[in-house]
Formats: sequence, C-alpha cells, structure tokens
Amino acid sequence: MKAIRIHRFGGPENLVLDEVPDPEPGPGQVVIDVGAAVLGHLDVDIMRGVSRLPFALPHVMGLEAVGRISALGPGVTGWAIGDRVLPSIIVTCGVCRFCRGGDDALCVDLRYQGKTFAERMVCEAAHLTRISMDLPDEQVVAVPTTFGTAWHMLFTRGNLRFGETVLINSVGSGIGSAAVQLAAGAGARVIGTASSDEKLAKAADLGMHHGINYRTESVVEQVRKLTGGLGADLVFEHVGGDSFRWGLESMATNGRMTICGAHSGEVVPVDLIELFRGQRSVIASFGYSKNEAARCLDLAARGAVRPVIHATYPLAEAAAAVTAMERRENFGRIALVMR
Repeated sequence: MKAIRIHRFGGPENLVLDEVPDPEPGPGQVVIDVGAAVLGHLDVDIMRGVSRLPFALPHVMGLEAVGRISALGPGVTGWAIGDRVLPSIIVTCGVCRFCRGGDDALCVDLRYQGKTFAERMVCEAAHLTRISMDLPDEQVVAVPTTFGTAWHMLFTRGNLRFGETVLINSVGSGIGSAAVQLAAGAGARVIGTASSDEKLAKAADLGMHHGINYRTESVVEQVRKLTGGLGADLVFEHVGGDSFRWGLESMATNGRMTICGAHSGEVVPVDLIELFRGQRSVIASFGYSKNEAARCLDLAARGAVRPVIHATYPLAEAAAAVTAMERRENFGRIALVMR
C-alpha cells in the first residue's frame, strides 16, 4: 500500500510517498481502508521533530482518519467488514482515575494510534466510533478533534455561559471556526481575530458577531471598544506568542482564558501583577473526552454545526497540503482523500 512517511525530521519536502507492507490486525484490532484524513498542527510538529512525543523514524504520518473496516483481528466482536468507522486518535487504558472520570485525554497510559496518511491503517477495535451520518469522509473526520477540542475549551474548561463575550483567536483555523459555531450556538457574543478580512467574512457567516484583523488593528483596543471597556469574559487561545499576549490584555476583570496550543511561540512573558490584581485565570486545556466527541458528532449529524473543509488533496500531494497549512492559507481544515 502507499503511505506518507518521514525518514528524517524537517519541512514538507521530507514527506515521502512510500510503498509499505499492508498492515495486519492483531488481537482486538481491525484494519481500516482510509477514506480521508485531515491535517493538524501536531502533524507539523511531528514532521519537524518538535512535538516532544516519542516517534521513531521512519514514521507514517497522520493522526485523524475515517474509513471502512476491511479486516478483523482475532477476538473482535460487534464489528463487520464494510462498517464505516472513525478511529480515536488516542488509545487509553480505560481504568486509571482519569479514564474512569471521563478525562480520557489525560490517561496515564495514553498513546497515539496515528499512521493515517496511508491507504490502510490498524486500529484498536475498542477505540472505534460507528459512523452512520450522511456526510462526506473529509467532513466527518474533521468533527471529533476540531469540535471536540473547541467544546472542551469553551464549556468544560472555560465554563462559557449564555450572554458572555468570548474572544476567539484565529477564527480561520479548524478549531477556531468550530469554536465560533459552538459559542454562537450557546448564546455567547463572539469576537474573532484573523489575518485577513476575507477570513473574518467567512467567520461571520458561521455566527461571529465582530471581527478584528490583527494585521491592521489593535486587538486589545478593539476588544475594549466593543465591550465598553470591560474586556472579554472568556478568551479562546490556541496560537501562542503575540496572540497569547493580546488575549491576556483583552480579558475582563475576573475573566478566563483557555489555552491549548502555542505554535506561534511556546515561551511568553506574563505580567503577574495584572493577572492577580484583575483576578484573571489562565486555564490549560488538552484534548477532549469521548463523550464530548460523541456530542459534537451528533450536532454535525443533525446539521447544527458544519465542519469547514478548506481544500482536499490526494495522498500523493501531502507536501503541498502541509505547505498550504503552514502558510495559513486555509479557512477550516485541510484533508487528504484516498479516493
């Protein structure tokens, strides 16, 4: 079968379309014929060798996919060849205190399944979700991580409430465009930032109330102006660097910030005086639970939210797809399709 692998860390030029052996399912596993996979910033970090995760080379890239079961391993029950399924990106133990409490992403024995940029992949049958909704593969696969992460940040960690004002940084990203829809649907007032007026216009179509072009306007000044000087009750931050800084400065007194990423700068200065005098909270957020993903899949199936796909590329053009994402050309997710 064909798969996108890296043999050394670096840029998109190191993504190689290799011919590799077909995977064989072990006990409790299935083989999935991949229909579509989506790119994420963690894929880029893995490619460049800065993910802080233990990946051995050569490595088949990709973390998120959807497809149909093509082979069953020993002991697998409840599944059949041809079933349309969505594999979880992580495998968890199911018995630690985090798994038992519903915080799957914090499992003490967590590992990534991955290897989705390929025609076929192996998955643990215990970590599959059955898919029956009538959406194309590239939209289905964009739901769990995109909307699940946004849900976890907005509601589980950020405690967003009806009528509050939320500042969502980089609304053109996958989770940014998802957060706009979820927050607006929950009755929040949504302010968003982006690098272009075109992206802001697209976010407005998803429910964003006010847009700020951070290349031409001061985010902090505009947030204060739009909120009568009060600031945002919640800041949805997943970028790092300058985005983190203006997010801090845009928070209302007693406001909160949830943060799940730092691709534009992992080490940032923080004025602790302003933080504690304003009783502001910075809340880390990691991943999402199976229940949150299931809830978002149900919303997508009912048409209550719409996974946004910027473009699709064939597997052989993975390097071009990653280059487009690194250049931030996309509004929404970028997908690789196998058909």
